[in-house]
Amino acid sequence: MKIIPIATLPVYRLTREEYYAKRDQFSEKAIFGGHDGEFKREYAKKDPSWYSTYKMHLDTSYGGAWNYNEVIGYIELHFMGNQVRGSYWQDNKKRFVKSRKKQFVYQTHKLCAEKSFSRKSTREEIYDVVLAYVESCRKELKGRYIDDSTLLGLGKHIDWISLYKGV
Repeated sequence: MKIIPIATLPVYRLTREEYYAKRDQFSEKAIFGGHDGEFKREYAKKDPSWYSTYKMHLDTSYGGAWNYNEVIGYIELHFMGNQVRGSYWQDNKKRFVKSRKKQFVYQTHKLCAEKSFSRKSTREEIYDVVLAYVESCRKELKGRYIDDSTLLGLGKHIDWISLYKGV
């Protein structure tokens, strides 16, 4: 049976908001957490460039930007017949902490149960089934963030029937 790729969705260790909150907490503690914290707060007010340079250095040492750096896996969505399926690739670690050394390995051909649609489905119905499959993946990967923003942005404009038929 022919496999027709739909999209590849990154899976993040945590959400953007959680990451930046933890990074800011790290920087705040590193800069102002010691016994001389009040002195440093006063100095930061007098010399904002010192504070911004120091904070930028700490943000970089914590792990930099969230985008792409916190990805721990990928879901490859595809059609197989009249089903939506997704294979899953994940970093080969047992425990996920902030890290910049990754090696993705194949995990499973089926992250969650496939979702079927009728061969007479409209493009909107097929799109709804694809989104329902992504929601099932979210339940399977609890505590992780699946970035489906591209799929949501483009999905309503795609001719899902032509894509499904391989045209």
